[in-house]
Amino acid sequence: MTKDKMVEGIMRHSGISKANVERFYDGLVSLAKRELRSKGEFVLPGLGALKVRARKARVARNPRTGEPVRVPARKVVRLVPYSGLKDLFSRKEEEPARDEEGLL
Repeated sequence: MTKDKMVEGIMRHSGISKANVERFYDGLVSLAKRELRSKGEFVLPGLGALKVRARKARVARNPRTGEPVRVPARKVVRLVPYSGLKDLFSRKEEEPARDEEGLL
């Protein structure tokens, strides 16, 4: 989903102007970056938490040549979903998925 589609969806669902939704979205992104840099975590209530994780250096393979390639250690951001979000995809096939409002 693109930013424009997300802003459009929030605008339609909430009745807030597109300009205000865009300002909110930009502010949320800025806040998330700041929190990830300073605390290593940013909580999105109802969804999960963005967390900074350290990946160890490793040796991988070039898929074309098969030659080993050294991949350096680095930090990555991961979304750790809350149980409600995890449960949305782990339900049985015959059970319809629903959010808090009974939709979806």
